[in-house]
Amino acid sequence: MPPETIAGRYHVERAIGRGGMGTVWLCRDEVLGREVAVKQVGLMPGESAPDLARALREARSSAALNHPHVVSVYDAVEVDDHIWLVMEYVPGSTLSELMAREGRLDPERVAYIGAQVADGLAAAHARGTVHRDVKPGNVLIDGEVAKISDFGIARTAGDAQLTQTGMVMGTPLYFSPQLARGLAPTRADDVWALGATLYAAVEGSPPIEDRGNAIATLTAIAEARPAPPAHAGFLTDAIGRMLDPDPVSRWSMADAAHALRRLHEQHRAPATLETAPRRPGPDTPVAGTAAASPPDDGTGHRTRWPLVVALVVLLLVGGVAAAAYALRSDDPSGGSSAGHPKTSTSRSSTPSGEPSTATATVTTTATAPVEASPTGSVPVATDPEQAVEAYYGLLPDDTEDAWQMLGPQARASAHGYGNYAAFWGGIESVEVGGTSLSDDVVSVELTYNGDDSETRQLRMEKSGAGWIIAEDIGTG
Repeated sequence: MPPETIAGRYHVERAIGRGGMGTVWLCRDEVLGREVAVKQVGLMPGESAPDLARALREARSSAALNHPHVVSVYDAVEVDDHIWLVMEYVPGSTLSELMAREGRLDPERVAYIGAQVADGLAAAHARGTVHRDVKPGNVLIDGEVAKISDFGIARTAGDAQLTQTGMVMGTPLYFSPQLARGLAPTRADDVWALGATLYAAVEGSPPIEDRGNAIATLTAIAEARPAPPAHAGFLTDAIGRMLDPDPVSRWSMADAAHALRRLHEQHRAPATLETAPRRPGPDTPVAGTAAASPPDDGTGHRTRWPLVVALVVLLLVGGVAAAAYALRSDDPSGGSSAGHPKTSTSRSSTPSGEPSTATATVTTTATAPVEASPTGSVPVATDPEQAVEAYYGLLPDDTEDAWQMLGPQARASAHGYGNYAAFWGGIESVEVGGTSLSDDVVSVELTYNGDDSETRQLRMEKSGAGWIIAEDIGTG
């Protein structure tokens, strides 16, 4: 039992968690008048007293990060031969608790959670800090925010190894094959652990089954190859890259963060992380009402995040677009990132989709005439390239009329107008740089938000006097 007050400042209220590295107590900081989480650092095997150097290392590793998706460490105090770490209190639940309540989680929720955790870990890796114990129990979810916690065994490059030779540090079920073989921890091991965590979240169990004891489990991890997840959906490729047995070709944590963020952006839908199996929003933390999400189709497929070519090529069959995934061959899409040089379009809108006060600029170089629709402002183009040009000339502001230029297959890939409009609400501008036509397929060069570029291929279809976007084939 802890004292009623720790270090004359932190009034103990109740225990809120316990792990291999110590018990966590909810305390009231009497000086600053706020709730904090205080952990008493426990003994490790072979230790006769709490290791002050290890505790201080954890404090340094976490406190120096100051990242929105890393639990902050405020203080480290020593009282009566006990070491206490004073940390940010994160209400809510751990990912492991969420999994225990709900079982397998929807891939879009998992992508949202994973993107945030990967962001925090990437920041740690940039500082040379390896977490070494990434697992569902160390992922905290509060409202729309997910944070990685417990850098209790984190080690910064150059720090002394303070544990006995052969001692198992971390949770074996989430060890990489390299750690299972006894190699020194690296950043690549954290990537594996996060991949295993996401695998467990979508499948309901870790990639390697618990063999009942640490030695048997470590042997299985070192020798077996995880079976592909059966319920990961669009996360399958990403999880596979994170669980690449070769640490050299395995994604970096920054790659994983970018990929997961982009995937979530493509597949998110309005929802609440803790209460509904829908996808939350990418710019915000995890667990709460998620931001509106983009469709997996051709109409709204672009994300607002920078391109990572390697990631895009390997992860998004459709391409870099937020609808790129929708554009995958196994998920035909409309053509959200279909754009054309005939019309170089730059429009601005707020994240909610409402037009901003910025002026939309359209430079027309098209040669074919574009007629007005007899039923409204939907343009009727006399050739496929002009149809693409006209389509992007409406976006991102006029989603209603743009929606009318999509065929049934493209609309189905968008999963409805609501998702379509939500996606384009998160795009500030789209510019068409050029187009070319081959057998009713238009290749269009697009630039999103001024700096995110790609070339998409859209299959066009004759409709009455004009053309519509039948399918977004992907990037070319």
